[in-house]
Amino acid sequence: MKGNLTHIAADGTVTDHGEFNLEAQQPGRVPESVIAELRQCCHDAMDYAGAFSDACKAQAEKYGIKPGALKRYVKALEGDKVDDAEAESEDLLALINRTSE
Repeated sequence: MKGNLTHIAADGTVTDHGEFNLEAQQPGRVPESVIAELRQCCHDAMDYAGAFSDACKAQAEKYGIKPGALKRYVKALEGDKVDDAEAESEDLLALINRTSE
């Protein structure tokens, strides 16, 4: 059985990484070509994560908020978990208020 690995960037750019086997040819032995492809995917993910962090930092500084808060908010929006983030922030605020009393 075969599959395709395709990446679609936020700007709509499509990168086709080609076809690969879905079933292991030798169980327990990952071919070097698969390792190389996974390393490239990992490298690309780290590059995108770094660019995202840099963008959040720049925008946070521009608007006078903490970069970590902006990153968490955007990730919550993207993961449809704003309610979870809000509940967590309320719990954190309650803990901070309790220790400052």
